[in-house]
Amino acid sequence: MNLNMAALLSSSVTDAAASEGVSSADGQLPVLNSFIMASSTSTNGLLAVARPPAIEILSGDDDDEEEFDEENPQWAKWNCQQIRTKIRNFLGTKEMMQTAFLKLCDINSNSYYRFMNLKGPFGGCDNQTYEGAAIFFYRRKKKQEEEKAKLKAMKPNERKRKATEEKEKKDGTVPVYDDCDEVRKKINYFLGEKTVTKAAFLRALGDVNSNSLRSFMNMKRGAGSGAANVVYRTVYVFFEKKRILEGGKKTKKRLDNEAKQGRNGFPLRHDNGMRWVIVGKGM
Repeated sequence: MNLNMAALLSSSVTDAAASEGVSSADGQLPVLNSFIMASSTSTNGLLAVARPPAIEILSGDDDDEEEFDEENPQWAKWNCQQIRTKIRNFLGTKEMMQTAFLKLCDINSNSYYRFMNLKGPFGGCDNQTYEGAAIFFYRRKKKQEEEKAKLKAMKPNERKRKATEEKEKKDGTVPVYDDCDEVRKKINYFLGEKTVTKAAFLRALGDVNSNSLRSFMNMKRGAGSGAANVVYRTVYVFFEKKRILEGGKKTKKRLDNEAKQGRNGFPLRHDNGMRWVIVGKGM
């Protein structure tokens, strides 16, 4: 099998679902926080482990002295009340904590609280918070516009990949549409091909250790047997990316599972197959 391991393991975790329009579930799934980069010349080549890039935080670029017009700086298009609203809305998203925001904008906490307690379009125009935050939002807006322009210039498949990466940053979740037995079957087949070692496979899955894998694989047969094990949901994502990158089609069983389980996919809780039966007195 000609498996492009580097492409598989460096792609976005939710490419598997989002790139095909599958909505994410509400439950949080662990993202693959380690990736294997396999040698293109040999399956026994050196495997290097790398962390995925952290979400980029806009920097101040203090050396950009000519960025703004001194008499009519672009960031001054917002008044003080608009900046207060922008700050509240931005911090409300939890994209960045207040302490990090103040540090990035070079604002001290006393000035910040004074500014936020003022009112009106001109209340606080001489406060350092106004200029620092306004410049932050100006640069942020400019960066977003540049990203949109780049996205528009991309090829359709590259645009889809970028969109799914952004989706991953927002929620990091993906519904599971293979039952536990199917995932165990895929693991056995994949490791049996000797494309990578079991140790390398575990490193690619990030928060999965050999004990968890052994426990999952040794569970008795059953669609929900092992669903609470981290191996189940993490390995499912791995094989979904593999299927999409290789252009594989969804099986009939997979399509049936999607229709039956809905947007949330299979429940991530253990099901040993046992059921309670209530027997009436007259029986």
